[in-house]
Amino acid sequence: MEQQNKMSLSQLVWIATGQVVGAGVVTIVGSALAVTGYSAWFAFSAACIMGLLRILPQIFFFSAEVVPGGTYGMVTRCCGKQYGGMITISSLIQWVARGTSVLSIGIYLVAMFPSQNKIVMAVGIWALLSIANLFGVDVMAKIQSIATPVLLICLITFSIVCCFNVQPGYMDFSNPNMFANGLTGWLSAVVLLNYSTNGHSLVASFAPRAENPKKNIPLAMLITTGIIFVLYSAVGFASGAVLPLSQTAGGTLTDTARYLLPSFVYYIFMFGGPIFALLTTMNSGIMNSALPVLAGVKEGWLPKFLIKQNKYGAYWVSILIIFVIGCLPVCTGMSVKQITNATLIMAGFQSTLLIFAGFLFPRKFKEDWNNSWLHINNRLYYVLMVISGLVQAYIIYKSVIDLNLELAIINLTVVAIAVIYGIIRMKTTTITETDFV
Repeated sequence: MEQQNKMSLSQLVWIATGQVVGAGVVTIVGSALAVTGYSAWFAFSAACIMGLLRILPQIFFFSAEVVPGGTYGMVTRCCGKQYGGMITISSLIQWVARGTSVLSIGIYLVAMFPSQNKIVMAVGIWALLSIANLFGVDVMAKIQSIATPVLLICLITFSIVCCFNVQPGYMDFSNPNMFANGLTGWLSAVVLLNYSTNGHSLVASFAPRAENPKKNIPLAMLITTGIIFVLYSAVGFASGAVLPLSQTAGGTLTDTARYLLPSFVYYIFMFGGPIFALLTTMNSGIMNSALPVLAGVKEGWLPKFLIKQNKYGAYWVSILIIFVIGCLPVCTGMSVKQITNATLIMAGFQSTLLIFAGFLFPRKFKEDWNNSWLHINNRLYYVLMVISGLVQAYIIYKSVIDLNLELAIINLTVVAIAVIYGIIRMKTTTITETDFV
């Protein structure tokens, strides 16, 4: 098996940034404009701060500990190994989320090339990225190191162009379109935009493979937070700067791009912006999805065949399964909303366990916490954990409150399966702790 190189801070930052910046940043701003008007950029800035608060437990924990599987390791080491089954199964079920990016890239490509087959184009790109991941984490990291800077350059450049074409009255805070639905509308926009501001915490899954992980994993999360704060604020500003609200509300950033840019430049923006945003999320998402599950497999929660590796150290069986699952939505006609709604409550349970782990961490690993480069007074630490927990609870509440009865039953069934499986497996199998995955 080929020895994999340790990942540098810059590689971790590109992985984290590529993971969190999806095409949603280009499409979701239109929904924010519809909810709050021209203050969407301000809502995006606030959402980034909220996203940072949500991942504080992971930032502090990984400044002191190196554990396998990211969220899996954090929860099992802090809350107890009995929670490993639920984390493993819920992470496995969420492999279906890979299909959202595959579906979305098909939608973007067919909009640009209407004569081509959406399924063939989407599955083709997904296959190429899956094959690249079969050559090991190093190849995945190299792709991110090229594609993510291109993505950032395209979005920032476009935002700057929009700043030179601002419509009159856009920054007039007395304009009725600035806070179109008052404080309530603005807060709704913050919550809506928040879903694209915390995905960089998944970089913690690479802690055992990183150079100086206790320093670089938290630093990668913090640096990425700064990057997306600037990027999202700029994109949010650009989203409503050029065209009237009646044309941008509910639309996408591509509407402004089509209006403002010459055809050739527009196609460059579409590739470098939305499509590269999806490409980077798909590329890093394969292993980000796999590693929490594989950590559970190594400790006994699932059959060992899932951790079979090739000579490049890639978990080829799991990558193949993720590829097949990722193809299903675009091949069966599922929508992004259907995919995400099916696991909302499960994702909420994971988030709740991470908050509990954050509260238990300083007592469970007192010496390591005291030696952490991010160590702060415990009183201040617990205040931050309470704030993080309240923010997380609010997001979970807003996520599930609109579920209809059918979706609620599906979600609760998924949770019940994960919990029951964990209980049975705990009683019938010897669960062991491993150091690396």
